[in-house]
Amino acid sequence: CGIHSPASIVKCNTCSKWFCNSRGNTSGAHIVNHLVRSKHKIVSLHKDSPLGQTVLECYNCGTRNVFLLGFIPAKAESIVVLLCREPCLNMNSLKEMNWDLSQWLPLIEDRTFLPWLVKHPEERELIRARQISAQQINKMEELWKSGKLDATLEDLDKQELNDEVDPVLVRYEEAYHYQRIFGPLVKLEADYDKKTKESQKQEGITIRWDIGLNKKRIAYFKFNRRSESELRLVPGDELRLRYGG
Repeated sequence: CGIHSPASIVKCNTCSKWFCNSRGNTSGAHIVNHLVRSKHKIVSLHKDSPLGQTVLECYNCGTRNVFLLGFIPAKAESIVVLLCREPCLNMNSLKEMNWDLSQWLPLIEDRTFLPWLVKHPEERELIRARQISAQQINKMEELWKSGKLDATLEDLDKQELNDEVDPVLVRYEEAYHYQRIFGPLVKLEADYDKKTKESQKQEGITIRWDIGLNKKRIAYFKFNRRSESELRLVPGDELRLRYGG
């Protein structure tokens, strides 16, 4: 949206893009929208922000998942401590320290970062900012996911012109008329399915081959069940094993 005040922006450490803590025309801050849609979780503040160039992480275990992080005020000092909700908040050893664990609050509230951590942009900045819709944000995230990491809103405008299709009708003049309207829609859906499947991959997997009792080849391998992975397998799914050497 163009807002660039150091106190109001946050860097996504996974993709190195900067987002503001403003809602704009959406239900959540631009940074939170990005984190949710991209499944990224690690952020840092700007070096010129009031808190300096800080990667947000748990004081006790070093967890950097901002959706687990919160803060507690120390009882005797005017400081705050970042602590993750799980497991550190429930550890007995921490309950004996000089922290009031009952005062724990999340860093993200109502889909925005707390203003003492990342300031909300001033009114004059909001007036001058680009007005971005939730639909535009979704399409930008899809562009970045497809591998176009440097895509901008200008690229989005060009794509929308190229992707324009005719609306469906209740009645059609003939079979060719029906095919002319539905053909591009079917292709768009097929392209989307293809991109989705191609994005669901894991690399660096070790495979052990064997021959079964039925004389068919058997491949043994193990998936790393990462929490951020969108890959979900059920019996009957097709898989492709590819060797890149």
